[in-house]
Amino acid sequence: MAELPTAEEDEAAEGRETRAFGMWIKSLGVGEVQHLMDDVRDGQLILHTMDHVQPGSVDWNKVHKPKVKEGVTRPVPVFRRIENCSYAVLLGKGHFRFSLVGIDGRDIHNGNEKLTKALIWQLMRLHLMSFLSTLRAGAKDGALTDAAMVKWANETVKKTGSILTMRDCSDKSLSSGAFLIELLAAVEPRCINRAHVTAGATAEDRELNARYAISAARKVGLSLFLLWEDIVEVRPKMILSFVATVMAHAVKPAAKPAQDVQ
Repeated sequence: MAELPTAEEDEAAEGRETRAFGMWIKSLGVGEVQHLMDDVRDGQLILHTMDHVQPGSVDWNKVHKPKVKEGVTRPVPVFRRIENCSYAVLLGKGHFRFSLVGIDGRDIHNGNEKLTKALIWQLMRLHLMSFLSTLRAGAKDGALTDAAMVKWANETVKKTGSILTMRDCSDKSLSSGAFLIELLAAVEPRCINRAHVTAGATAEDRELNARYAISAARKVGLSLFLLWEDIVEVRPKMILSFVATVMAHAVKPAAKPAQDVQ
């Protein structure tokens, strides 16, 4: 039976997840991100992210912004910042139909990391799904679910002749990095140099595979927001982001051929 992670390991993993969300928001170009939990506390960064993910979703007349008077920028009062955060939660529950149980504007303003990240993750996931919107165009079920992505990944890897599979994004076998490497090889055959792939039997080998999977993916232009530790520890949200990004690349029309990775 595998050992449960220590409190320190859990804290480190949560910190990596926070940085991943920050890198994603920064990549959108909607604002500066230095320390995510501080930067979202006035509600504006989250609202700008929402408006980027679904343009027109935010009524900016309802958003309180800093005012400039006689050349001096006056910060938004605390109660107005909370109103901004409350508006973001209202949009999340209403317009975006997110699952946001037990969260209100004060939680974001006060820096509740768990509840704030629950909102940001659902925004990030929705953004990833938007890349794949054409995949289900015309399909009877219409919806692209996590299960559908897992099915796609398994079918894609199977076509290469590999016997590797993933049960879901929590499948502990993913810690070896081997399945994700096979998925990349199936989508971009020349991006994987087999000489750099290990058996994944030891902790060192799993780290090498995870690092290589991320490096190879980035060299062919994939924007990833996870670290090698997220793979070896099988962080489900980050694994899903990897699969979704590879899937988006695979279905992108007229994709440029990948260059060999040495």
